Amino acid sequence: MKKLYLSLFIFCFSIAANAQTASFTITNTGFTAQAQAAYQYAAGVWANTLVSTVPIKVLVHYTPLPSGLLGITFPNGRKNFAGAPLTDTWYSTALANAIAGHELNTGEVDIEMYLNSTVAWYFDSTGTVPAGQYDFATIAIHELCHGLGFISLAKRTGTSGSFGMLLASDFAPLTTSYPWPNLDTMPSAFDRYLVTNTGQTLDTIPNPSVTLGSKFISNAVYFNGPNAMAANAGVKPRINAPGAFSLGSSITHLNEATYPDGNPNELMTPNGSTGYSLHNPGPICIGILKDIGWNMNPNGIKEISGSQNVISVYPNPSHDFIYFSSSVPKEKIKSIELKNVLGETIASLENNADNDVSMLPKGIYFVVLTSSDSKAVQKFIKE
Repeated sequence: MKKLYLSLFIFCFSIAANAQTASFTITNTGFTAQAQAAYQYAAGVWANTLVSTVPIKVLVHYTPLPSGLLGITFPNGRKNFAGAPLTDTWYSTALANAIAGHELNTGEVDIEMYLNSTVAWYFDSTGTVPAGQYDFATIAIHELCHGLGFISLAKRTGTSGSFGMLLASDFAPLTTSYPWPNLDTMPSAFDRYLVTNTGQTLDTIPNPSVTLGSKFISNAVYFNGPNAMAANAGVKPRINAPGAFSLGSSITHLNEATYPDGNPNELMTPNGSTGYSLHNPGPICIGILKDIGWNMNPNGIKEISGSQNVISVYPNPSHDFIYFSSSVPKEKIKSIELKNVLGETIASLENNADNDVSMLPKGIYFVVLTSSDSKAVQKFIKE
C-alpha cells in the first residue's frame, strides 16, 4: 500500500559534520524520543552529502495530517541574491545560503516540515521495515530533499498552468513560521531544467497559460540537467506529470512508474510504501541537486551508478551471457536484478552463475545489487 508525500515550495537538536560537509540545526514540536533519533539519522544522511558553511535550519511539526498524507514540506526561498547562478529564479534558502556563503534569512528557518503523527511509523534506522509500517527515516530523507531545493513551483488552476503563483491559501490550514513570499510568477531552480519530450523548455512557455497547464498533465516532462542525465546513462530523467494534476505531487517528483520500488532512484517519487526503506538519495537525485547548484561532499553519499568497486559485470559489452563479481558479502545480498533504462526489472540474477542475456534487445542495461545496507548499480551494454 502506498501513501502520498506532498512537498510544496514556500516561503532542539543539532546535526554537525566536519568542515567539508553541511550541518543542520533542527527544532521539533511533538517528537517522541524514537522520532527524534530517526530524524537525526535522516538529517545526518544529508549532512554527510552536502557542502555548506551555513547551518541549515529546520522546523519539524509532528502532528496529525489528513489521511493518506505522510508529510509535507515548505522550503523558504530567495531570488536574485549575490552570486545566484540564475536571475529571476527561486532557490531554497538552504541552497541560497550555501551559494552566498552567509545567511540570507536571519531569524527565519530554511525548511518547515509537517510529518503525520497518526501514521504507522517504523523508527528503527536499520532498513528492515515490518509489513504495514512506513520507514520514518526514508520519508524524512525524502522531505528534507524537497527542502534543499528538489521542488517545483508548478500549479494548475482549471486548465491554466503556472510557475510561481502559489498562495498561502492553497495550503490552509497549514502555515509557515515566516512570511509567505510574493513568488512573482518566477520558477524555481528545479523548474528551469524541465522540458517536454520534444525538448521544449517549460520556462519558455507563456506563464500562466493553458499551454503550460497541458504540459503539466502530459505524462511527458523530463529533467535535462547535465549531471542528472549523466547519472541516468545519458537519458533525461522522467518527471511525475500524470493526467490528473495534484498540487505538491505533480512535477515536483520523479515519475513513479519509471522508478518503482527497488529502483535506486525511487526515493524522490511521490508515493511511499509500507515495509520498505531507502536511505540513499540515488544517483539521479544527486545529479539534480548538483544541477541546481549544490556542491557535494566527495566522501559522502556515493553516486552508485558507476560503482565498479562494489560490483563488476563482464564481459561488457556482451552478446549472450554475463557474469559478475561483488565485494558485498553473500550473507548481506538481498537481491540482484537486471533493469532497463526506464528502471523496469527485466530479470532476477544469480551470483556466481551464467546469466543468459541473449534474448535481450540491443541497448543499455543495469545490474542492481541490493544489500542489507546499500545499493550498487553497474551498467552493461548488450550487443
